[in-house]
This record gives sequence, C-alpha cells and structure tokens, in this order.
Amino acid sequence: WDAPTVVNNVETLAAVPWIVRGSGAAYAGRGTEQETGTKLVCLSERFAHPGAYEVELGTPLNRIVAELGGGLRPGAQLAVLQVGGPLGGFLAADGLDVPLTDADLSARGAALGHAGLVAFDTSVDPLDVLRHVWAFAAAESCGACSPCRVGSRRGREMAEAGSPPGPELGRMLRVLSEASLCAYGRRIPPAVRSLVRAYGDRLAGWDR
Repeated sequence: WDAPTVVNNVETLAAVPWIVRGSGAAYAGRGTEQETGTKLVCLSERFAHPGAYEVELGTPLNRIVAELGGGLRPGAQLAVLQVGGPLGGFLAADGLDVPLTDADLSARGAALGHAGLVAFDTSVDPLDVLRHVWAFAAAESCGACSPCRVGSRRGREMAEAGSPPGPELGRMLRVLSEASLCAYGRRIPPAVRSLVRAYGDRLAGWDR
C-alpha cells in the first residue's frame, strides 16, 4: 500500500509479447488506419462456439458471428446482438455489416466498450432485455448526480411496468444525456435507443 502502482488489463499484457517479438510499428499495422491493433471479443453462451477470440480492429461483425462464433446453437435464430456491455449498444441481426471499430459502432448508436458480444435469439422477450438494461443502469449508478441516480431508477420502474411510458421517457432520456456528470449516465440513452431500434416493432412505443 501507499506505493506506486501499475494497473494493466489482461488484453494489454497479452499484446506485449507480440509487440516485443515484432515491433510497435508492425502491431500498429494491424487493424485500421484510424484504430490500430487487435481486440479480444468474447462471444456469449448462445453462440455455437462461445469463447474469447482475438481479432483485428475493423473485422466485420457478421464475419465474427458466422466464422468464429459459428452462428447460434442449433435451433436458435439470432434476433439482436449486444456489443460492448450492457450500455454498449444493440444491433439487429440484419445490421451486422459493420466493422469492429469504435467509430463505426458509434455511427450505429453502439459502442466498442470491452467488445463483449451477447447474442439474443428470437425466443427472448425484448421487454426482458429492456428491463435488464434499466436494472443494470440503476444498480451501477454511483448516485453522485441526480439525473443519473433518479433517471436510471425511474427508467427501471417504467420498464418493470411494461407499458410504453409516453412523453416522460423522452424528457428523461434528454436530461440523462445533457445533465449527467459523467459518461456513464450519458451512455444510458444511446443504449436504450439502440435496443429499441434493433427490435423495431417489438418495442413500439419505447422510442420516444
């Protein structure tokens, strides 16, 4: 305790031997011109081949799903893919022709985050997914600012009620976006909106 400390994540340390053997320039030659190197993607249990895979940044999501994940387990059909954690974002199954980069995912309303890929098949109730997102948002809020503390709990209440909430949701998402003190609270609205877009008519009324 009370001494200089270095904290590295495993993904960073895993890249070090490759860089030492090759070079920093060679490692930077992987990926895209704007976002270089590789990323560890973790595929969830609904994939035929779940696990952690190292891919170059810029690899298309549909290729990761089909070639590495092997699609979903027999009998399951992909409906929505969650990218980058609970507040990362959601993409519809027919919208996975997007490179795995922060810029490209942000343009689709998602985020790279830790690059976890969670598959939701057609048997999953989208309202359950919405409830989970709001429950996570409320549970993980530090409570330091009112927009996030109150807004995330109110969002959880709305989702638990089950019925589309009307104009109040739009006002609350706007306040979360504009008045939250940190990126956590500001990340909630895009995550919710991307989920609603991904499910389309199945979450009609939640796109205020």
